[in-house]
Amino acid sequence: MLLAGTVCTVRSSKGEEVLLGSNFTFSCIFNKQCSKLIFLNGTQIQYIKKKAMSMEVSVEVVNIKEFSTFSCRCEENPEPCGIDIKPGYPPDIPQNLTCVQKMNSRNVSCIWTTGRGTIIDTTCQLRVHGDLELGYESFMNATGFCHSTFPIKSSEMTQVVVWLSVSNTLGSKTSGPHTINLINIVKPSMPEIINVSCSSRWCNLHTDNHSMNLVEIQYSAVNGISDTFQTNNKSRLNISSLHPDTTYNFQIRRKVNHTAGLWSDWSQPKQKTTKEEAPDKALDVWYLQEQKPPQSKSKCFRIFWKELNISDAKGKIQSYNISVQEQKGKRHSIIVVPPSRNQSICCYNCSVSVSAVNSEGQSPVKIIQLRFPGLVAGLLSHRPLNNHSIALFWPKLDIAGTEYVVHWYPVGNIEGIQWTRVVDTTAHITGLQPQECYQVAVTALRSSGPKMATIKGISSWQSAPEQGPDPKPLGKDTKSLRVTWNEMPQKKRRGCLKKYTVYLMDKLKGDIHKFSVDHPKTQFVISGLSPDQCYNLWVTAWTDAGEGPKGTDLPFCTLSDSERILSLVILAGGVVLLACLILLCICQFSSVHRRFLCCCRGLLPIIPDPANSKCAKTYADDQSEIKFYLDQCDSSVNEEPDNVEVEEVPYPSICTYIKSFSHESSSSDGTQITKITDIMEDYISTHGAISGGEEEDEYEGEERSLDEFKFFPSTHSPFLEPLFLTGGKLTLDVVKIDCSEFLDCT
Repeated sequence: MLLAGTVCTVRSSKGEEVLLGSNFTFSCIFNKQCSKLIFLNGTQIQYIKKKAMSMEVSVEVVNIKEFSTFSCRCEENPEPCGIDIKPGYPPDIPQNLTCVQKMNSRNVSCIWTTGRGTIIDTTCQLRVHGDLELGYESFMNATGFCHSTFPIKSSEMTQVVVWLSVSNTLGSKTSGPHTINLINIVKPSMPEIINVSCSSRWCNLHTDNHSMNLVEIQYSAVNGISDTFQTNNKSRLNISSLHPDTTYNFQIRRKVNHTAGLWSDWSQPKQKTTKEEAPDKALDVWYLQEQKPPQSKSKCFRIFWKELNISDAKGKIQSYNISVQEQKGKRHSIIVVPPSRNQSICCYNCSVSVSAVNSEGQSPVKIIQLRFPGLVAGLLSHRPLNNHSIALFWPKLDIAGTEYVVHWYPVGNIEGIQWTRVVDTTAHITGLQPQECYQVAVTALRSSGPKMATIKGISSWQSAPEQGPDPKPLGKDTKSLRVTWNEMPQKKRRGCLKKYTVYLMDKLKGDIHKFSVDHPKTQFVISGLSPDQCYNLWVTAWTDAGEGPKGTDLPFCTLSDSERILSLVILAGGVVLLACLILLCICQFSSVHRRFLCCCRGLLPIIPDPANSKCAKTYADDQSEIKFYLDQCDSSVNEEPDNVEVEEVPYPSICTYIKSFSHESSSSDGTQITKITDIMEDYISTHGAISGGEEEDEYEGEERSLDEFKFFPSTHSPFLEPLFLTGGKLTLDVVKIDCSEFLDCT
């Protein structure tokens, strides 16, 4: 094949379309002498020059596999000439003929294949026997299929005979004759589902009207359940044995009858959810012991239950009903709303019933007796099966029961509890997370009471911790340090912690000392340190897989002896100051400082009784009754006191005599003011002036003389009540005047 250009002409020894993998020669014939260049897909290649002055150059192409472009040009002229080479296959014999005649249509569509794609352009042709047309042509697609459509020109035709042919530049093939029975190729149109009505166990499909005698129904649930069946019903299709509260997709197709025609295309899917039913399966319930409140006789438990699966729930669970029945007959109910599936209960000798509730009713109740299990130590053993499961073993003779409950949960996350019930003495725990630490227990259910054996800290696979704890000081002195650290996050532990190692480095000497602390302790006291010395401390954590990296460093220095004494002094001063403040606050109460005053009076020196003085004896002859009412300590006197008049009687001696005149005097003239003229040498004289005979002068003299009693506590003290109370009568027998501040008092 020659393709001419302005500069040159190209030629392929086998044309533009060649057999895939074949060899051929590509040549260029130039119109003039020039520096000749040949390119393959834009890349320059070497060529063969036939003669020294020849205008033609060529290239031998071997085993061509893909579409390729060959071109030539002169070096001095950018305009090229070239050719596209397309490798491919010749067609195979036509086969797999399929024809379809749509319902109420007079055209027949046929499709067939040649076995493989030819890659290059291939022409398909269908010829009908008796048809004047030369053939119905089309082109093969990339996948090797041919398609042709021809009309049925007579309604009386029951069959047709056709021939098939395919051809391209590499070859051609023909097959036939092929006989087609028209009754067998009739295909109904795609049906439509108009409506779907459902109960909890069945659904009815309402379809469009049709005259087909055979219908096939296909339905599938979102949870993966699917089925297909056929029926002769034409318009209303009933599907039974469905599951409650399950969403289904429905499709149908139809056919003329069992023996004739083709199936129609599947209808568009129609989705519908069946109605709910009350759950018919009891919940799986378990419980664990909890710490009871202080000063409570009740016992506390945490109740857990498993979520019902879709088939058992038969609807959306709206709540869980918990009923607590105590032995004394007391009953109370609790409602728990999903997603919560646990509840704390405190009761004494009680049972609990739990049920699930949906829109149609509640499940059968599950009753469980709450009793503290007896603990059995050292009976469980285990071994890892893989990174996600372990095998658990226990001896039957030590824990004998008709049923065993094995529960486990991640340490520190009791809400992640899972459990299983077994009758053997072996259990496989699955679904574990690697590098997670679990608490595991086995409970034997017995009529005499449950027995429990536990293992704290097992893991399916673990490694050394990811990080170390961060230590903090709690207190230190000259020779010791109390240190603490927080628990590491569960994700950083990479398994079950077994112990901690506390490292102490002496900064002066460089010595390192190690101390082992069992998990879960998080405090340690280091003693035997040197005063006024600096150290560095860090902590590491251990699992069975090894030791993790250290946490943050804690540098510290112990106290010197002088610092320790100073700290003790400061502490003692603070305690004394606090005690004084507390005492000052207490003394604000009147009842407290009255009693305090009574106690203080008992500590005063003994005062001579004034009633024994000569002055008192002489004055006793007076008709007036001398009384002095004083009640400092007794706060129970509630009677209204009598009016008391106090007169100051001056004497040359250094003591003052207080004379009380009572309104209850036996004198018929009432209270009289007596002027004292006798001088009592043995009594204490006053420093004031002798009052006159009038009542007003005596009153003023009394006020002046009262100011002289400086040895009495001030009545205006914020902490003390007035010394002189009016709750009773004051007589010389009960008054003791403190003259200790006067040196010459006798």
